[in-house]
Amino acid sequence: MKKGCILLGSVFICFFIWSGKKVEYAVSETIPEKLEKVYAINFQSFKNEVEVLVSLADNSMFGNELQLQRQVGKTRLAYKKIEFIFDYYQSAYNGAYINGAPLPKISEYFEGGNVIEPSGLQALDEAVFEEASKEQLKRIKVLAAGLRTHVDYVSKIHFPLQLKPSQIIESIRSGLVRIFTLGITGFDTPGSVNGIQESYVSLRSMKNALMYFEADIQPQAKSKFNTIKKLFEKGESLLSSNTSFNDFDRMVFLKEVINPLYAGLLEFQNLNSIKLEPYRKHAQDYQSKNIFDVNFLSTNFYSELVYLPLDNPKTIDLGKMLFEDAQLSKNNTMSCLSCHNPNLGFTDGLPKSASNKEGFFTARNSPTVINAGYATRYFWDMREFNLEKQVTHVIDDNLEFNTSFDTIIRKLNKNSNYQKLFKTAYGGIVKNDINERSISNAIAAYVNSLKSFNSQFDKYVRNEINEYPESAKRGFNLFMGKGACGSCHFAPIFNGTVPPFYVESESEVLGVIQGFDSINPKLDEDLGRMKNGLKADNYPFFKNSFKTVSIRNIELTGPYMHNGSFLSLEEVLEFYNLGGGAGMGLPVENQTLSSAPLNLSKQEIKDIIAFMESLTDIERFTLSMN
Repeated sequence: MKKGCILLGSVFICFFIWSGKKVEYAVSETIPEKLEKVYAINFQSFKNEVEVLVSLADNSMFGNELQLQRQVGKTRLAYKKIEFIFDYYQSAYNGAYINGAPLPKISEYFEGGNVIEPSGLQALDEAVFEEASKEQLKRIKVLAAGLRTHVDYVSKIHFPLQLKPSQIIESIRSGLVRIFTLGITGFDTPGSVNGIQESYVSLRSMKNALMYFEADIQPQAKSKFNTIKKLFEKGESLLSSNTSFNDFDRMVFLKEVINPLYAGLLEFQNLNSIKLEPYRKHAQDYQSKNIFDVNFLSTNFYSELVYLPLDNPKTIDLGKMLFEDAQLSKNNTMSCLSCHNPNLGFTDGLPKSASNKEGFFTARNSPTVINAGYATRYFWDMREFNLEKQVTHVIDDNLEFNTSFDTIIRKLNKNSNYQKLFKTAYGGIVKNDINERSISNAIAAYVNSLKSFNSQFDKYVRNEINEYPESAKRGFNLFMGKGACGSCHFAPIFNGTVPPFYVESESEVLGVIQGFDSINPKLDEDLGRMKNGLKADNYPFFKNSFKTVSIRNIELTGPYMHNGSFLSLEEVLEFYNLGGGAGMGLPVENQTLSSAPLNLSKQEIKDIIAFMESLTDIERFTLSMN
């Protein structure tokens, strides 16, 4: 980007040369106003590329696949110049129609809860690299036309745009998260695998936007600004080094570019006295300084509608007592600990959880409740929407607690200590302190407090320790790159809650089998999310779909998958390596996992496991059991 100024009469007219275009502005214009002009020009460039794509698709003949691939690539690169701002202000529409995952979805914001078919840039990136046919060309034509329609519509409601200085910085910080979690992992480019180049364009565009602040920096912020500028340049250098997708060093990029930039931008904002004025509410805590800080995401975002906020120490302590108390079950035979043992990463070590009847088991494996609060949907089949309501299902289930809240309330009211504790925590809200909501709230508060962000990996990427196994470094790079693990298990929780704003939790169709049998595999019959009892989820594409759970503390939480089919991490990785059920030759409808083999070597599988084992962090939980 080049800058210049000329004097016309008594007014200085300055200009930037950005992306080959001259953008003029008067010196009296504010930083946001200058950026708004450039953004509008770049948005129009994106629209122009969409028009070229539509024209090419309309006139394309069989055999012109390369032209379509190139034009989709150009269109996507034009989009990457505006994405950090566009997605910040229009994230719901963007996720549904402009650059969402190429899968059918149910939207709470558009189409009245109806199915939104795959559309937008990711769907096009995937489509133009699939096997060419006349039918495929027709589909590309439809996708291109749909993209134009949606871009034309959103441009009418998106402009005029009124940026604020803090929102520019916040959109850049979220853009950094997007690059790290969706860009360099390949999530955003399912067909072209062009994530490194696209990330370069995104990073460069964000740097160019930040450079507008250079003309209006307070003295105490100048040094930090110069440091940030150098960090951006280092990131550009790494992303433009002609390193292949599989060989790109994501650990170096995280530690030497992404995390320092994420922290530096907040420091610059504070030093330059830029008031925090977020445009939208989401899970990111903008006061955090590191993507792997314990406070990077706020669980309060996911628990807005609870009885009382879940961060009250009194309710957390009460919830821990209830979590460990067998009085909550019929005949006092089970507690939450029965299936969620802290020494096993809050699981029970069984393929499917034991029930209250000897010799009988529940339908599914017991997942960990550590970091459970970082989600918008709960249970394997996604049937519940908050931690409080999750408690009800366990109490009512005839194979679990098999009782009622009325019975539990009568038991607890006979205990003077519980009466005192409930009065201290919930007194004055309603007449009876011990009630269904307060019991559920206390247990939810305790579960919500089970956060695990102090593993060897976390300490290393936060620069708190210097030693970290080389095998785990290689494994992290494989996990976030060639292995494609990070494109479903999103950092930093490594679960299915989608970055960069973390407002939606995903499920996946993997084609999970019954036991690990790669010779004669048999598809598991559990229908999962499609039959969770929610009308909005009763669609074929949710058949055999299950929640993407966190892999933190995974070395302790086996056996694995919703049915406990895989006894070891080696079996899990080999299942993915073969392409899931479809890759093993099974007729899996709507499998969201690619059926293409990953071609991971035995050593690469060992390295990925070494990384996952470095995410173990349960010391403070096991100590509480002594």
